[in-house]
Amino acid sequence: MRRTKEEAAITRQQLLKKALSVFSKKGYAATSLADIAREADVTRGAIYWHFGSKPELYNTLIREYSDRGNVIMQQAVSEGGTLLDILRRVFVRQLEAIEGNQELRALMQLYLFKTGLVEELEEGRQQQIASSTGLVEMMAGIMKQGVELGLLRSDVSPKEMAQSYLAFQNGLIYLWVTAPDEFSLKDNAEAFANILISGIQAQ
Repeated sequence: MRRTKEEAAITRQQLLKKALSVFSKKGYAATSLADIAREADVTRGAIYWHFGSKPELYNTLIREYSDRGNVIMQQAVSEGGTLLDILRRVFVRQLEAIEGNQELRALMQLYLFKTGLVEELEEGRQQQIASSTGLVEMMAGIMKQGVELGLLRSDVSPKEMAQSYLAFQNGLIYLWVTAPDEFSLKDNAEAFANILISGIQAQ
């Protein structure tokens, strides 16, 4: 039984990888489950067994690859240092990951440019919005601690600082994914982090 569970888990991950590949080539709307099954060398029944439907497969793909960003953030936080050190490290690591990991890059390109507004994905989109809102609130709590410690500016609300932090990070990722030959996220991550931190730290 254990071997069967392990094999099922491997098949599931393989399906996600192949789905990302096919979605990236054809876009969400033009991709069929048959396309993904053919790429993964499985039957459509195997996809239905693991995910139930094309929207569920897509939403799972977005959710699980997005969770990798949370792992990167947790690892950066666990390395310790001052609050400013951690904010800087999290920012840098997220930028480096997008350029350094081909699958994360493909996911961003798929989500931003190759999906569009599809009614059957609305539930997943609402979940992403809720997740983003929760991330802002969590970051605002961190910024509030920074203000109370005298490390961050007191003339800007913690929520505005959190929104600025995430907007700058996401904006850079969007610019790079749009035109990756124009600049390097990885090579410039420290410089970008310096610009950001200088704008929110206490003077």
